[in-house]
Amino acid sequence: MELTVLGCGDAFGNGGRNNTSFLISEGEERILLDCGASTLIRLKHEGIDLESISTIIISHFHGDHYGGIPFFLISSMFENPRKNPLRIIGPKGVAKRVYDLQEAMYAGSAAKTLEMDLVYFEYEQEKPLKIDELTINAWQADHSPPSIPHCVRVEWKGKVVAFSGDTSWTDHLIPLSDNSDIFICECNFMDQVDFGHLGYTELLEKESLFNTKQMWLTHMADEVINAENFSLNRLADGQIINF
Repeated sequence: MELTVLGCGDAFGNGGRNNTSFLISEGEERILLDCGASTLIRLKHEGIDLESISTIIISHFHGDHYGGIPFFLISSMFENPRKNPLRIIGPKGVAKRVYDLQEAMYAGSAAKTLEMDLVYFEYEQEKPLKIDELTINAWQADHSPPSIPHCVRVEWKGKVVAFSGDTSWTDHLIPLSDNSDIFICECNFMDQVDFGHLGYTELLEKESLFNTKQMWLTHMADEVINAENFSLNRLADGQIINF
């Protein structure tokens, strides 16, 4: 299986990085884990056919994590009309959030999404959501409550991708990462720990609690991107990881 980093930046574009989006691929089948505002651009840069993406999974309702869905949908409606169903999975209320965002960004287009074969699923904390070969487990994250933030664990075709979403420390990160093939964890700060985000120093102290084959940091501010003498793995836009 392959993970392509379409974007691993924060909300402010630190380091000139794109918004959060990870493409999980097995052969010609693909899943998007988060879909930040820059995602369509990155997909085109990578030469990815949108039709090959069966599922979009959203960790929470902030623009740098789901703001790319309207661009994905207008391309799938008008540029290259989509033939296959598209599953959009997220926290409670995901269908309304996507509809309202579509209308806000492209007035008059939301009604046309109702003609598309869009299938919405809502995950709930610690209640496995099973769809064909895909299983999603979610835990509440410690981030902006109105965004309904979650940590998301994706089990697909025998592999496990764990993603912290945006969060400050929560013990939910421990079961999230357990026996995962890859654990993508946010690290916005170095020493500063603010509500809603994690810091490098804190993650070093907690690293032994994680049971994962490989851990990678995402959602980094400039101080984390540019830090020297750094002992954890940092993601970069365009990176491809086989696992």
